Amino acid sequence: MAEVPTSMPEATGPEDPVLLARSQATAEPTPLALAPDADAWSELADRFDGAINAWDLADAADAVAAMPGGSARDVKAGVLAFHRAAYPEAESLLAGAVASGQLPPAGALREEAQHYLDLARGAQRALGPATRLTSPDGQVEVVFANAKDELIASYLFAAMAEARQAFAADLGVEPDHPVRFEILDDAVKLALVSPLTRENVYTTGTVGITKYRRIVMVSPRVMLYGYGWIDTAVHEYVHYLVTLKTRNRAPVWLQEGLAKLLETRWRSPDPLPLEPPSRKLLAKALAADDLVTFAEMYPSLAMLPSQERAALAYAQVQTMLGVLHEERGGAGIDELLRRVAAGEDAEAALAAAWGDSFERFDAHWRDVMKKRTAGKPGGALRKLQPLAPDQQAAAEAGEDLSLLGDVFSHLGGGAARQHARLGVLLTLRGHLGAAAKQYEKARAADARVRDDPKLARRLGELYLQLGKAARAVPLLRRAGEDDPEQPNLAAAEGRALRLVGDLAGARLALARALRVNPFIPALHCDLAQVAIDPAEQQREQGLCRE
Repeated sequence: MAEVPTSMPEATGPEDPVLLARSQATAEPTPLALAPDADAWSELADRFDGAINAWDLADAADAVAAMPGGSARDVKAGVLAFHRAAYPEAESLLAGAVASGQLPPAGALREEAQHYLDLARGAQRALGPATRLTSPDGQVEVVFANAKDELIASYLFAAMAEARQAFAADLGVEPDHPVRFEILDDAVKLALVSPLTRENVYTTGTVGITKYRRIVMVSPRVMLYGYGWIDTAVHEYVHYLVTLKTRNRAPVWLQEGLAKLLETRWRSPDPLPLEPPSRKLLAKALAADDLVTFAEMYPSLAMLPSQERAALAYAQVQTMLGVLHEERGGAGIDELLRRVAAGEDAEAALAAAWGDSFERFDAHWRDVMKKRTAGKPGGALRKLQPLAPDQQAAAEAGEDLSLLGDVFSHLGGGAARQHARLGVLLTLRGHLGAAAKQYEKARAADARVRDDPKLARRLGELYLQLGKAARAVPLLRRAGEDDPEQPNLAAAEGRALRLVGDLAGARLALARALRVNPFIPALHCDLAQVAIDPAEQQREQGLCRE
């Protein structure tokens, strides 16, 4: 993986030529209502709006340069500055335009000015005195609201290099500029930098957005149990590429379907199947004919009424695009995007790419997914939650917050649960050997409990602490099969496998932990031990905290 360059304070952006021209202007700005050529203004404004919407900042800049001076021009210049992430300049231009008295008292232009002024101010509050790192290849820049989160940079750069290469071939598009990531240290800050509300963020567990030619994500450090942050970064990068390829003409359902389908492309050549919780949601919705409509998905899946409905929507569009990919290959996806980029309705474009009507495709997709999801095991949907303030220190110390409380309530009220609860009490008092015996008694007391994944995890982690890695491995593997995205469990499994000499297996387990929560201190100690590349080994040793 690539080394992380030394961080430096985040700059406010390059000097905007529009600002320079404005400062040098000697004539009084012309109010929009008195513009000498209203038709010319309208044509330039339409050109600008189309270019900004397509993220064609060069054409947008040319349109602004051709506009007559005045507050209306300053609004467009401010919007351009915002898309360039030059937030102070954007605020200055937009605030001046709003206060000038030259904008119409109501209407689209004033609403545009106020919208982007709020975003420019929100972005500065969200990022604060940020730092910025650039990838060694210069293709990615990451801005961190909190320097603690710079730890993730090298892993992000490596994954993005893989994704960039893969998608250049798969989607036929590669940005001609560095892709900007902004990493926030509080989930609620997403509401400062986007149209989302605090309620949207908390209700659906949103952790990433792609908008205004940047990718904004929440650090896994501030989320309870972390989250699949590398897959999320690649998911958002797919949004970025589809926006560029289609000039932002792809509707939400198509954007999200492709992003979800391809988010693991950096680590798997083929799309991965639905995870059990999503599979269960989709099976239930298909049976009840209670799917999320495309209209409900607009303008954002983050605005759906619950995390379950959002997860269902993702499962629907992921599998729809998955069926197209399976049956028509990459050519089908390319044809779909080509038609959408040309302005064709997305449903009609999908139908054409598949080779029949959209209604027939929809019926076929439903039949396929009913067969694939029927009778398959499900699982609980993992809720994405921010860390509470009193949990932050414990999480940074490496404590596993998922083990707090009565984790064995599901065992019922028999002897198995009694032995398991006694095991917890003995563990808390430091009597690890005695605790292990109680867990073994719990497994022996009830055949239905013997392979319980939560019990297997507790016992496996105890054996690992007691220096009995060989006994820990099968238990931790069983628990990991049930909850593969639990980072502390994956880290424990990785350590046990390393200690028994299975270095390849250890790397896989540790990689699972890393892509969910790279802030587990001891994780890096094990990564250092299994690293093949000397530079990686040195980096991981520097991050190791036992």
